[in-house]
This record gives sequence, structure tokens and C-alpha cells, in this order.
Amino acid sequence: MHFRLKIYICVSFLAILGMSGCYTPPTPIPLTTVKPPESTMPAAKPRKKAEPYITSQLNHYFVRDWRYIVIHHSATESGSAAEFDRYHRRKKGWENGLGYHFVIGNGNGTPDGKIEIGNRWLDQIDGAHAGVEEYNHYGIGICLVGNFNQSRPTAAQMASLSVLVEYLQNRCHITSENVIMHRHCRQTDCPGRNFPYYKLLANTFRY
Repeated sequence: MHFRLKIYICVSFLAILGMSGCYTPPTPIPLTTVKPPESTMPAAKPRKKAEPYITSQLNHYFVRDWRYIVIHHSATESGSAAEFDRYHRRKKGWENGLGYHFVIGNGNGTPDGKIEIGNRWLDQIDGAHAGVEEYNHYGIGICLVGNFNQSRPTAAQMASLSVLVEYLQNRCHITSENVIMHRHCRQTDCPGRNFPYYKLLANTFRY
């Protein structure tokens, strides 16, 4: 049979089926069942969360009525919680040692950005960092190793500080207005004229 005649017969047969109700067009696939092509765009950067180190270590402790977070620098090029603890015990005569609740290293004496937890946080006792009774009693002291009159905090230090401050704000219900620098509560340069205070506030939770 001629090829064109075959096509004509097939088309006629389908038309007859359609008119007689026997032919049913294929059901379209619902859009919800069609898997979309994988995106080539990079995934959105998730909002930073507290490091596992912070959540696993700090969540075990009861916290008292803290009202402030007070930021300091060590005014030294190097240091660690252990070094400052020895100095505060031997030179300052402080029975409880390290005056801060936390120390954040700069890579000289302790790893860059490492958060060290002081015994004053573990025991939930007053700090010896502010020089003002109100802020020692109600203020959580955080010291970044470095002299920020001469240099700036490292990127790792600022990242760790942002995480720690945000964690403490949530855990202790501390408002952003009460995240302060040492010089806000007494006459001092601490934490140095190069400390990026407003950048810290911009990168932390506005509680």
C-alpha cells in the first residue's frame, strides 16, 4: 500500500475513535509530580548558629541574673586564659583568678578565635574586669587577646565574639543596648580605639 495512503488511513481511524468516545487523550502529568531541574545557583548562606562547642559546653550550666555583656581587650600582643589567670592570682591577688568570664584567643598563646571559658562563668560568680561593682556583679566579661589601640581583632576573633555574644543574649535575656565596651562603664581606652563595636552590634542578634 502506498505510504501516503497508510498515513491517511491511520489519521482517519484515530478521528473515528475520537468521535466514538473510544479514544482518550493521554492524561497530563501534574506539575507537582515533575521534578524540577537542579539549580545551578549557590544555596543561600544560612544564618550563623552558635558553635557546637558553645552549645555543648555552656548549656550545662545554670545562669544567674546577668544584665550586661562587657567587651575588653587584653592590651597585650599574646595571651590565654591560663596566662591571665596566673597574672590575676599572683600580681592582683585575686583569689578567684581570671577576672573575665571568657577569653578569645588571637593565635598568639591560644588558637585564633578559640573561646576559653573561665572559672567565673563555670561557678557563676562576679567578674573582676570592670572596675565598677555594678558591672562586675551583673556584667559578663569577655576579653579578646590583643591591643586594639595598635591593631584590630582578627576575623576569627570577631566571628567567635559575635557567636558568643548572641548566645549569651539569648540565654541570659540581655538586650543589645546592654552589650557594651569597657569604656562605657569607666574611664579607659579598653577595648581600644580600633575595636569595631558597631560592626559587632550589626552582626549579632537584636534581642
